[in-house]
Amino acid sequence: MIFFLQILVSGLATGSIYGLVAVGYSVTYTTMSVLNFGLGMWVMLGAMLGLTAYTFWGLNIVFTVAVVVAVVYALAALMERVTVHPFVMAGSSVWIMSTLAVGMLMLNGAQLIWGRDPLRFPSVVGESSIRMFGLGIYPQELLIIVAAVLIMLLLDVFYQRTLTGKALRATAFSFDTAALMGINTDHIARLSFGLSGCLAAVAGILIAPVTTAEATMGTVLGIKAFGIAVIGGLESPKGIFLCGILYGILEGLLSGYLFTGIRDIVGFSLVICLLYFKPEGLFGIKSVEKL
Repeated sequence: MIFFLQILVSGLATGSIYGLVAVGYSVTYTTMSVLNFGLGMWVMLGAMLGLTAYTFWGLNIVFTVAVVVAVVYALAALMERVTVHPFVMAGSSVWIMSTLAVGMLMLNGAQLIWGRDPLRFPSVVGESSIRMFGLGIYPQELLIIVAAVLIMLLLDVFYQRTLTGKALRATAFSFDTAALMGINTDHIARLSFGLSGCLAAVAGILIAPVTTAEATMGTVLGIKAFGIAVIGGLESPKGIFLCGILYGILEGLLSGYLFTGIRDIVGFSLVICLLYFKPEGLFGIKSVEKL
């Protein structure tokens, strides 16, 4: 039982990261019907920038997160203007390749700047496990779970209670109608990409103390998060986050009771099976038909 609970906590932490990144796919898709296929690299960028600010520059964690969010938002908004917006306005699907190309540029740039070796990202809450009811729980795992849930709650409040959030929802409902109603859809498009990148970057800061920071850390994570986003339904952030948590728990159980190598086989097979029987996602409304 203790072993099961240990796996459950680790799975919740991993699943929370998957969920945050996967919601990033939803933010741009619902607003512009566009997916940032290089989103995993923004996870890496957040971790690397956070490592630089926190470890090398000596900033405290609050300022570190603020700096990373500001830089990533600016870069993501710039990416939308330069590599996505022109193709979307022209009715071309070249944006698929452009988002992948930006991701590859970020990967190679990170290797040039920070190198190819894994870098240790010290945890702000300590690295000694906490003994609780016979469980050995790492504080960073608890921080990930609490932070991810808090971010999702704040995101929901932003969408439901603020004028900008309502403008995002209106644009998601109908891009053309929102423009006719006076909403600055260009600004909303930049905002959606900036918000998506920031979610991924914060996920990178949270997970790096557990996995170490390295240039390739977002590659597989981004692929898994995309699968989770489609399973949950690209138009349902809450459903996506829930699916991310469940996927993380499944991975933990497979790794704990069987062996690590089988988790990706079973996980991706499950994605394929679920999409075969319910292509719109578990909580979506025919969302895949827009792709």
